This record gives sequence, C-alpha cells and structure tokens, in this order.
Amino acid sequence: MPIPFCVCQACSDARQAAGKNLRKRSSIAINDDLLVDIGPDVATASFVHGVSLTDIRFCLLTHAHADHFDPEFLMSRHEEYATIVAPEMLIAGSSDALRSIDEILGNRCEYGSVFAQDTQRTLKIHLLTVEPFKTQAIGDYRLTGYPASHGPEKGCLLYAIEQGQHAVFYGTDTSVLSEQVWEHLLLAGTQFDLLVLDHTYGVGFDASPPDHLASVDVIGHVARFRRSGLLTDNATAYATHISHEGCLEHDELDQYAAAHGYRIAFDGLSLSFDA
Repeated sequence: MPIPFCVCQACSDARQAAGKNLRKRSSIAINDDLLVDIGPDVATASFVHGVSLTDIRFCLLTHAHADHFDPEFLMSRHEEYATIVAPEMLIAGSSDALRSIDEILGNRCEYGSVFAQDTQRTLKIHLLTVEPFKTQAIGDYRLTGYPASHGPEKGCLLYAIEQGQHAVFYGTDTSVLSEQVWEHLLLAGTQFDLLVLDHTYGVGFDASPPDHLASVDVIGHVARFRRSGLLTDNATAYATHISHEGCLEHDELDQYAAAHGYRIAFDGLSLSFDA
C-alpha cells in the first residue's frame, strides 16, 4: 500500500506521510540463506534494503498467489538469461502450492515441468513437499508447516522455523488459527522468539474475517500465544501484510498495536537474536 489507483483516506495519508507507510508485498529473509515467499517486490526490496539474495538456499512458499510468488524469479535462473546461479535452491511448499507454481510456469514459458529432473537441473532447484504438522529438516533448520485459514484456498501454509535454540512463527495470509493448529503448537512446545501475524484488516473490523486477520484477531492471537507459553520471555510479535482497510498512519497504528501487545512491521525491518 498505498494501492496505486486508490484515493481513500488511508492511501492518501500514506502517500503524504511516505516512509514506513509505503509498503511492498510481504516477505521475510532469515539469515542470508532462507526466504519465505518470492513475490514480485523481492528484488526491489533487496536493492533498497541491501539484502543480497545470491546466497538464498531455501525458499518457503506460503501459497502461490501472485503477491507471494512471481514466476519471473525462477525463470531468470534459466541459462538463456546468461545467468550464473549459485547455490542451488530448495523450494518448499504444500503439494497444492508446488502444483500451482508448475502450472504458472507452464503458462509463462516452455522450460518444462518443475517436477522434471531436467528442468530442476537447468533452474538449479529442488522441490520439497511440506506436509502439514510434520517437522522436516532443511539444512540446519527445522521446518513445520501449519494449515492456514485462507478462505476457500487449499494448501496455504504458516511456518514454524527453528534453528538451534531460536524459532520464528510466520503466519501471514490466514484468518483465525484452527484449534487443530493450536493443539499441535501446544504439543510441539516450541517457544518462539518472533511471532509474525497477518494484519490485512485493521482497526474497526469485526473479528474472524474468512480469509485474513483483523487487528482484534491479532490481539487475541498474540495474547493466546503468550498465555499458552508459546513465546519466550523476550519474544516480540509483529503484524504484517498491512492493507489500506482499517489502516491508520504507521506511527499511529504502531502506537495502537504496542498498547495491545504487538508491533507493526515495516519494509526493511531487521531483527536479531542473541546467539
């Protein structure tokens, strides 16, 4: 946001205030080798914020919607672009997400199916199907996918990402978490240093929209994570995937969020944990 052609108050205010009010599509880089979602703004964000993507070895897909997956980035790994690609990249997602990216690429180019070994060798990629609730090792990370509640869409995942003694829960593009997800989180017992939640619908929206979270839901989820012992003592919670719907100017919205136990993320936000 602001949405390019929108003249609502939130978008108009964002253009005037600029700074943290100008938001690209959501993604997160962990260390220098793991990326969650490879959407259309990833390259621009890497230039603006000085985050190189050349060492990305793992790319996790929450789902294959256009704001989270841009096929051009995989296509640019092809030899016809005169690209020198290193290292190889593992693309992980639900079976639905992987089938979707295969279909999207098939409609955009004639490189062949991403499930074919020849295509994978050419693009220097490997695929990993993430099964919900199953913890899998990728490199020195432990990865668990949780089903999102993203309207009628199937195969959308939230991710618990662990490395050593630290853990991040990345939960965008979801409405309220299902009780099955809560039960598994409690059973796993992982304590997260960072909680990231969807905040598409902002202040003033009714609870539990069908496809995303509103601020009232974020407040409730953060409180439940803390109450359930799923966050470390020094954990921080951030809201992302901010829309113009119910959105205040960034500082005002962040002040509102801080009073309710979380913060508002912004483009270029960098966080670190003690070793």
